[in-house]
Amino acid sequence: MNRRRAPHPLLRPFVREVWSCAAEPVGESQARIERLLPSGFMHLVLRLDESPVRLLRSPDDAQGDALANAVLAGARTAPYLKRLHARSASVGATLLPGAAQWLFGLDADAIAGRHVPLEALLGAEARHLRARLVEAATVDARLALFEAWLLARRPPVPGQASALARLLGQSPSVGAAVRASGLSHRRFELQFRQASGLNPKAWLRVRRFQAAVKALAAREALPPAELANTLGYSDQSHFIREFRAMAGLTPGRFRALAPDEPNHLPLVPPSRG
Repeated sequence: MNRRRAPHPLLRPFVREVWSCAAEPVGESQARIERLLPSGFMHLVLRLDESPVRLLRSPDDAQGDALANAVLAGARTAPYLKRLHARSASVGATLLPGAAQWLFGLDADAIAGRHVPLEALLGAEARHLRARLVEAATVDARLALFEAWLLARRPPVPGQASALARLLGQSPSVGAAVRASGLSHRRFELQFRQASGLNPKAWLRVRRFQAAVKALAAREALPPAELANTLGYSDQSHFIREFRAMAGLTPGRFRALAPDEPNHLPLVPPSRG
């Protein structure tokens, strides 16, 4: 059983989505490798068992680097590989620009492209939170407890970061967003990078890439040339280059994989028998 939904209204300036999932049934778990695509956002994940997730340097990396059971993943512009031995009972959240600053007192660019153990950021509080989640009996109970913890850490006012991200997402260019903000270009870029982990131009590139991922995952995807034009790429070649840089494979290969979760690509296509 899985739950994935928008957060409590008071969290929406900071949190895009919260989720909770059950452990994989006994006998169904198997080792597998996934390619994780960049989303432009930070991700907070707490696994509730001791089975390791390992980050791989390449598909042939037999050992990899083990992650902590609770991590904050910074925003990035390139994919990474992870090996899973089993799907653990877990909870997590997709964090919007500015969230790291209010949750952890941390500028997001300090962890861009990295996974940081939650305990390194919160100490004993991280251990206590995870212990309470382990004790919760159901997917729904874990999600309610996790969301209550986020609400307890919520600042009294959203701050400027969410407004900058909203302005950037609604503007036709970075320059237009800067002018509308009333900030200097240098100040806008600094504040946005501290809030999101990426500079404004990189963030827009990743968000456009994510629009392409969503479009390609649709049942009736547009032809590549038409999709490139719709999303504002200069031409089909530009679209393919950008997609390959952020996904590690072409749009056509992505479509052939037809992943159940578009940002989690199996390294080998699963059997559909």
